[in-house]
Amino acid sequence: MPYAAIDPLPAGGDGVLNVACFANQFADAQGHGLARYARELFSSLQELDCLRVTPVAGWSALSPDVLDARRREVGLKLTGLGRRGTSLLWTFLDFPTLESRLDARVDVVHAVSLGYPVATRKPFVVTIHDLGPLTHPEFFGNTRPWVMKRSLDQAVRKADAIVCVSQSTADEVRDYVGPAVDGRLRVVLEGVSERFFAPADPTLLAGLDLPPEDTPFILSAGAVSPRKNLHGLLSAMALALDSIPHHLVLVGGDGWDGGQFERMLETPALRGRVHLTGYVSDGALRALYQAAALYVHPSLYEGFGLPVLEAMASGTPVVSSDRTSLPEVVGSAGRLSDAANPETLAGDIVAMCNAGERRAKIIQEGRAHAARFRWPTCARAMAEIYREVSC
Repeated sequence: MPYAAIDPLPAGGDGVLNVACFANQFADAQGHGLARYARELFSSLQELDCLRVTPVAGWSALSPDVLDARRREVGLKLTGLGRRGTSLLWTFLDFPTLESRLDARVDVVHAVSLGYPVATRKPFVVTIHDLGPLTHPEFFGNTRPWVMKRSLDQAVRKADAIVCVSQSTADEVRDYVGPAVDGRLRVVLEGVSERFFAPADPTLLAGLDLPPEDTPFILSAGAVSPRKNLHGLLSAMALALDSIPHHLVLVGGDGWDGGQFERMLETPALRGRVHLTGYVSDGALRALYQAAALYVHPSLYEGFGLPVLEAMASGTPVVSSDRTSLPEVVGSAGRLSDAANPETLAGDIVAMCNAGERRAKIIQEGRAHAARFRWPTCARAMAEIYREVSC
């Protein structure tokens, strides 16, 4: 069951817990995926009077001006060890400690994801989003599963609390590592930013590859990879497009395993009706959600699946895969589909596109469902965990 948050009780000398949150995504230019989790959680943690939170990264790929601005805005700290030094020293020597690299008091260290081991002697919290490279290597390319394995081994050995973003992930962790984590697993669900409930700026869509004006479109977000199952989505769309006037808009980077994907785009059934925007800004993504007639999330493996909630918050009906964490995230507010079966997925897409008078109710239920997932709730649960481990 999700971890039940209560009002956290401050601890420490001045009544405030000093938490160092480590995530290289704090110093990343892009804002999706783990970066969104790290930044949204940090922003909500900052609103709690019982905490003083410092974002920490091992290195930065940002330009000097942008890095300086981020330091001023959020107090970002770098370990000063560099990309290679941070990785090698922490992975193989467990030294120097993160807290020794900061010029501020640290009561708790929170590793926001399983990137690689984090050297610390402080009470330690780790968030696990998924174990995909270890449990489903067929869905992941260009990864270093041995690094995740070392980080997981450290979490099992040293973490005072292991936070999972869904019950599905918690079950996966327990199945993979066994009873060693019993009593330390916590489920803290992700949230949806308030921005997705507010009207977006449609002018941000200018210049993107989109269908002609007044042509309805189906949206899907995710890089090209077996896990995201965009090949399956294209197969389903090739079957569905004879029955609906919609186009398909795909948002995301190139990913890997793109050769077959590119060939599928040239098939007669899809030619001219699939549009690729590439990576887009958060503002453009919100505008795309709100402009879309339907959002489809065909992923075969997810640790959480935040885009389905972002789409619901934006007032867009959702068809989602029924795999891993997605049923618990989607609930009854979207249509769950066997996305590995193109015929089934195509039928569900056509049914949702032809919802007619039911569309307004579907949108209302989706927005109400998404509203149950809020970052302040996530932050309060995390603050209580910090309090627990610091005692």
